Amino acid sequence: MWLALLLLLLPTALRLSLAGPLQESVLLFRLTQQGPWGSGTSNATGSPCEGLFLTGATTLTLENRNLKHLPGCLPRALRSLDGSHNLLSALGASELGHLPQLQELTLRHNRISALSWGPGWPPELHALDLSNNQLVALPPCARPALGSLRALELSGNPLQEVQPGAFDCFPALRLLNLSDTALGSGAQVGIADATFAPLATLEVLDLSGTLLKQVQSGWIRDLPKLTSLYLRKMPRLKSLEGDIFKMTPDLQQLDCQDSPALTSVQTHIFQDTPRLQLLLLQNCNLSSFPPWTLHSSQVLSINLFGNPLTCSCELSWLLMDTKRTVLRSSGQKSSIKGSAGLAPPGDSQGELFHAPLLAPGGCWQSLVSLGLKIYNSNLRIHSSVVS
Repeated sequence: MWLALLLLLLPTALRLSLAGPLQESVLLFRLTQQGPWGSGTSNATGSPCEGLFLTGATTLTLENRNLKHLPGCLPRALRSLDGSHNLLSALGASELGHLPQLQELTLRHNRISALSWGPGWPPELHALDLSNNQLVALPPCARPALGSLRALELSGNPLQEVQPGAFDCFPALRLLNLSDTALGSGAQVGIADATFAPLATLEVLDLSGTLLKQVQSGWIRDLPKLTSLYLRKMPRLKSLEGDIFKMTPDLQQLDCQDSPALTSVQTHIFQDTPRLQLLLLQNCNLSSFPPWTLHSSQVLSINLFGNPLTCSCELSWLLMDTKRTVLRSSGQKSSIKGSAGLAPPGDSQGELFHAPLLAPGGCWQSLVSLGLKIYNSNLRIHSSVVS
């Protein structure tokens, strides 16, 4: 290729040399280097952005470009920007102040360890995803700098604790994802009391995969609009107790599945959640599940699959109403599931048994009459029942 190029240029060079001295230099060709922006387009000018972005573009993806900074030449009309899988180390108003219409910013899998809130952030930003970065702490914010933010994703960051002031910038936040962080791993409790005080509108909180040992009333009491709480795969979560849901009457979904250390649930706490619809406790370590008083209009689905439940009359309340409860046996594991009519007969998840229990003294006979095959399952028979 180079030989062919030289042969093509040789006649021109000879003519120039025979014409005598030149008054000014003549550029024969220019070598250019394609930087991390390129997608096959060379850039021979001083600006790495020339010709790459349309002036009126509203959506842009800059993934996997080895970027260390967000470029200052992005279109002002931009509304959605994805800069995931790059080398960004800091984020603040200086990088985003020239994007007044930005609404969604995704910067997953970068190296962001420095974060600053304050004036200059896009005023219309409503979704910010900083998952899987290197944030060890969240900076305090003196005033609502992001008043329109609705969703904040911080999962996968090495956050050990969050303190009051960390979320003061987000008075309209509805979703907060702190899953798979290091909360609870340090000497502190992980979430300090009153940390969520500014989040009166928060509806969804995800703490799955963290090292928290308990849900503390000191921080959950400030979430009156909470509808969904995710506590999945939490290796240190041992119990749910106290008045933790006293101030969250709108709670509709509680997901604690695959938390192997969870051995105790004081079920009376659910009397404070009249709107609870879905309670997921499968694959925990519960041996009992006492009854509580359901609200008359409440529709509730409970999943206890994979727990080492002790077969006793204490569980009879789950089978009292044939229209609302389902006894489910699936494969090598047995479970009792209250479903409120959400799992019709013939459900593909397992064989279903419908039956009202007899008087408390006959609960074991009732279980036998259902034809429940225990096999080598996790459902243990209590000696006082079968003696």
